Amino acid sequence: MKVNRSSLFWGILLMGAGALALAGQLGYIDRSSPPIWIGVFALVSLVALLNYALSGWKQWGWLFPTGVFGGLAVTVALASANIDNAAIASPLFFGLIIPFAAAYLTDRSRNWWALIPGGVMTFLALTTLLVDATLGDEWVGALFLFMVALGFLAVYLNKRTRLWALIVAYVTAVLGIAPLMASGGRDAEYYGPIFLLAVALPFFVVYFRSAANWWAVIPAGALTTISIVAGLSISGIVAFRWENAFMTALLLAGLAGTFAVLWLRHDKAWARIVTIILAALAVASLLFINYSEILWPVAIILGGIYLFYTALRPKTI
Repeated sequence: MKVNRSSLFWGILLMGAGALALAGQLGYIDRSSPPIWIGVFALVSLVALLNYALSGWKQWGWLFPTGVFGGLAVTVALASANIDNAAIASPLFFGLIIPFAAAYLTDRSRNWWALIPGGVMTFLALTTLLVDATLGDEWVGALFLFMVALGFLAVYLNKRTRLWALIVAYVTAVLGIAPLMASGGRDAEYYGPIFLLAVALPFFVVYFRSAANWWAVIPAGALTTISIVAGLSISGIVAFRWENAFMTALLLAGLAGTFAVLWLRHDKAWARIVTIILAALAVASLLFINYSEILWPVAIILGGIYLFYTALRPKTI
């Protein structure tokens, strides 16, 4: 006769729990005694682990009661040893990591989803373990984001067609830098430029993987230029009276260089016009420092005049 081990396990567990409660009510045992609960939880954990072994190490669902009750046994033991910080809860979360890890290792192609809850459990375990240490809240926030990023990165590495997982991993990792920089005082101001560079990086990768992706040069160059300008502005390297004109010129020069790539390397005729205009504006912003505030309106007017002229001039056949 084939025995349903699952029903047998939970049946025995319920009977044991009822018998334990009845013995406590009748005064035969002290239900508040930690050694009793440590023994009960440890026994349940070992029985569940035995069932997992008898299944040929395939039915990883048995590892949930194994990890949960094993973690509870350790938690009660730590509490009875007068450890009164949040670390006593970490064994429970470490126990929950086990079944998700087993699920993934049993069938990586089908059980890739287990990486996500496994990563969350790892974060909770590390947080409860370190929360009472000298680490600040910023480190806890960064740790959470990095753990989520690692989870999605593993999902992508498991199957390279899941590009959405790689995007989520990258963005989450970049966001994880923010809490760390927030604890750095004035250095936190540099997060903006760093974030812009991080966003520009995927566009560089897309462009250099194939020249057919010429469009990626525009966001890559623009974001990089803005990041450099913002970083120089925050650092205070440029004297204040020259700052506005210099930053404007640098921004325009960077944008001109971006479109110059499209003009010279990809032979985009329209990019030549944009490059020349931006380069001229960059030079003008330095030559007319005292009139930098009116430079943009004048440039816009001149651009409008040019378009008006091209619309009315006779067309050559």
